[in-house]
Amino acid sequence: MKNIFRNLMAAAIVVFITNVAFTQSKSFQGTLTYDVSYSGTNLSAAQKAQLPATSVVTVKDCKTKTEVVVGPVTQAAISDGTAKTELVLIDYMGTKAAIKLSTDDVKEGLAKNPMPTVNITKETKVILGFTCKKAILTSKDENGVVTNDTIYFTEQIGCADVNFSTQFKDIPGTVLRYTEFDPQINATATYTIKEIKKSKISDDTFVIPSDYKEMTKEEFKKTFGGGE
Repeated sequence: MKNIFRNLMAAAIVVFITNVAFTQSKSFQGTLTYDVSYSGTNLSAAQKAQLPATSVVTVKDCKTKTEVVVGPVTQAAISDGTAKTELVLIDYMGTKAAIKLSTDDVKEGLAKNPMPTVNITKETKVILGFTCKKAILTSKDENGVVTNDTIYFTEQIGCADVNFSTQFKDIPGTVLRYTEFDPQINATATYTIKEIKKSKISDDTFVIPSDYKEMTKEEFKKTFGGGE
């Protein structure tokens, strides 16, 4: 059980920091709620139960805070598209840690994964009142297998560098719907926007809470038993 938990933690953190591409905006303030579903023959019911079913993103200008629950772990990632930095918050049964990621840290993380080729089409679709463009992302794995993923994004929400820290870095807007295969959990994850609410957001949302201890990535791995 301990090894399963460690593997899930490692997989979830990788997905959370490097793969999840949500929103930032120069004018939009509010919250976005996504449904997350999974499919894959190698994903057990126990593993599936530990993975997040929803994700909530709080948006103000070019800052976002993305929150998910992974089993007994509550995670939040704060992204700043202007400063090109990220902040990850972890709460595991009352043990709370904050990890700062610099621009170089983000670049290092991206360099570990091949970036897909992006083809933004002329096709559009209205999702929850926002006009979205369709894009095809083409990826090739280490075995040479080519995968084409379809995403929908809107330029009505999102600053120019909304996706600076993700595989969607060449997409100039908020991704509202996408499906991708995640090798960390050997399953396909589908993110679908469920609700968009406009509201005023406090700047305090994007700072380290007073009850969190700031740690380095190495300290975090030692504390929680995670790993690459």
